[in-house]
Amino acid sequence: MTVIANTTLNSVRQALSKLPSPGQGGPAAPILKDARPPAELARMERDLFQDTKPAPRGVPRLTVPDAMGITDLPFLRDLAPENEAGQAQAHKGWSPTASVIAQDSDVGCGEATLAFLSRASRSVTKGTLCEKQERESVRASAAAVSGPRSTSSKVEVNLDDGATPEEMSTALGGLGIEITGGFADFDAAATGRALKEGQFGMALVDSNAILNGALAPEQQRSGPGQLHWVTIDGINSNGTADPSDDLFRVKDPVNGEYWVSARDLEKAVQSAQQHHGSGGIFALENRTDVGSASERDALAQLNRERTASFADKNGVGSKRLSLGESS
Repeated sequence: MTVIANTTLNSVRQALSKLPSPGQGGPAAPILKDARPPAELARMERDLFQDTKPAPRGVPRLTVPDAMGITDLPFLRDLAPENEAGQAQAHKGWSPTASVIAQDSDVGCGEATLAFLSRASRSVTKGTLCEKQERESVRASAAAVSGPRSTSSKVEVNLDDGATPEEMSTALGGLGIEITGGFADFDAAATGRALKEGQFGMALVDSNAILNGALAPEQQRSGPGQLHWVTIDGINSNGTADPSDDLFRVKDPVNGEYWVSARDLEKAVQSAQQHHGSGGIFALENRTDVGSASERDALAQLNRERTASFADKNGVGSKRLSLGESS
């Protein structure tokens, strides 16, 4: 038995000695540049917003398809400032940590923004609905305040082709959210004060201009984008007492959550007005005391009166950020 074992061991050693050592002889293993399927690589090159399906567990930080470019937003991950308005917002019934809801069509930013505000207007202790349920809730609430019952001030809310300020203000009334003020000319101090008093903000901006505020110079988009609805739900004083130095958190139904400076937010509003004929910031109060149909009708009418000075142009949406896009 010992002779057989020694013979076998020697044979193995001889066979191994004939193999080339690492770095010597024999062809090198090929290095694959990218082993992903061609279909996946082709999808990465697209610069179009694609339809999304609601994730079963919700979306903690918006994941539009493939989330392309999200890691390049400088304030999205480790550098996210603290929301100094969070405690006041929670006291007013808002959920300051509510997750973004992605628009599911090229013109769906208004509906997605309303769905997010519907989600955020419920206390975290009451739970949340999935994205589909939020959208259905928004449409049902909007129909209730724009239907036959409101004959004296009937407004048809059509969220299938974008959303005008009048449609958004009507739908917000149906959700029990009051527009307490509107700023056609962006006012950093007033916007910051509203947030710190426990309100949320809603903005109609140019889609390229708002996103450029969070991108490195070499990644910024040139030229105007589209008229686009986003939510402003956080503020950080950036270590100074000057409101022009403030940072604002944006909840964007295309590109997710990011922070922009007061100056960049002002540019986004101005670009919307210059290139699209409408734009502004709206301060929103969560009216937890409004519950009946008649109260929501009255709130919808009040909201429309407070946005009457804004041009009724549709906020639609924008292309999502793509790494394959040239700047």
